Amino acid sequence: SGEVFTGILPRHLPISGVLCIVSRCDRFLCRAGHSDDAGHLFDGMRPAKRGKREAPPASADGPTIESLPDGLLQHILGFLDARQAVRTCVLARRWRHLWQSATSLRVWEAKLAKIRAFMEHLLLLRTGSPLHTFELGLNAFRDGDGPRANLWVRFALLCKAQVLKLGSSFPVQTGFQLDDLPLVSQHLRVLVLAGVVLKNRTCDFLSCQSLEQLDIVKCLLPCVRKISSKTLKFLSIRNCRFNQDQKFRTIIYAPSLVSLRLDDHRCEYDYVYRAPVLDSMPLLQKAFFRLIHVTADSCTRADSGNCGLDNCNSCYGVEGDNRSVFLEGLSEAENLSLIAESKTFVFKRDLKQCPTFSNLKTLLLNDYWCVAPDFHELNCILKHSPVLERLTVHLFSTGRKHKLRIRGSWNPAEISAAISDHLKIVEVKCEVIDNGVVKLLKFISTFNICFKLDEVEILQQ
Repeated sequence: SGEVFTGILPRHLPISGVLCIVSRCDRFLCRAGHSDDAGHLFDGMRPAKRGKREAPPASADGPTIESLPDGLLQHILGFLDARQAVRTCVLARRWRHLWQSATSLRVWEAKLAKIRAFMEHLLLLRTGSPLHTFELGLNAFRDGDGPRANLWVRFALLCKAQVLKLGSSFPVQTGFQLDDLPLVSQHLRVLVLAGVVLKNRTCDFLSCQSLEQLDIVKCLLPCVRKISSKTLKFLSIRNCRFNQDQKFRTIIYAPSLVSLRLDDHRCEYDYVYRAPVLDSMPLLQKAFFRLIHVTADSCTRADSGNCGLDNCNSCYGVEGDNRSVFLEGLSEAENLSLIAESKTFVFKRDLKQCPTFSNLKTLLLNDYWCVAPDFHELNCILKHSPVLERLTVHLFSTGRKHKLRIRGSWNPAEISAAISDHLKIVEVKCEVIDNGVVKLLKFISTFNICFKLDEVEILQQ
């Protein structure tokens, strides 16, 4: 099923051409009585000369799909499931071998066993034709499937695949496990992993020297000590779980990163874990960080990870854990969102050695940072953001639960030396204006920001 991935197809899909091919092929196979069996799909394919041929001339009524050049047809075939692409060989003599050079190979199936024989034939007959995209999505996995799936992945890399997407929708704890070996490719640009178990060396992407985008969704990284890439520009890690034994932190090393998203909002795994450490990211422009599930980084006796009990695994369970976890790595961002759960102490501990956000212009915070009466966390981060222009605060509500929006703007009549005068706009979203909201507005007003409560905006539900 193609539902394993979200947004798997590109925006500019030539859908009319694809539908035309599939429709013609299905009608032909219905008349011929063909089945989906892997053996039948390849029957009757005699070896033929593979030289390039010119496309047939357009009809008098205008261009048809038969008038398209082979290269474009091979590109269109790449948007089909691999079995549908192979079935086009029965359309006409010209189509007999087009599928063998389709620019993309996509396989969606409930069980690997159902496509094993088909894939063995397919990869053999492709004879190493270059690939742009390889996409494998499975809904079930059993013992013994791993080596075969890993072999197909290595085949795709040998075929110079630029986009690699691997996914499963079954319980990931017993699911698709990538080999504990680094991926090696000079051509891979985009890697998407969904519902996969990643081992330590799998996340060493230093040998993928063209890799720019990495998406890791609902994956387990139980023993991964480092995610490393010198070329990565876009990184998204959503609803994953790190270091199951909690004795170390996974380090994210991506010095070329410009966009980062770390989000555990909908994580379904029930074991606690340590938050990862962000290494230096000097080129970072935009970052979204949401850590709301209870992790090993929480202690009922102290809110900054320093309860004083030597046997506290939460505060002192990681040897040499005295470096900044998040904020130092995020300090170069221009656009930053920080959302945390109240029991997490890593942010508060980072604030003790708070870096200067020298490029930060847009900041979004939730109520974790807005604790009365002194609003220490909010005050600290504002004082270390000298060029901040816009601040948005979400109080005790998220997403569609926001009912009210209170806007504040710079008041030129007063001057405060507490922070830079770059801050011009403040926006507070909440469900109701209570005493806590009023206290926050009064505090922010000390930074030359004027709020007009008679102009509160009611958001549409």
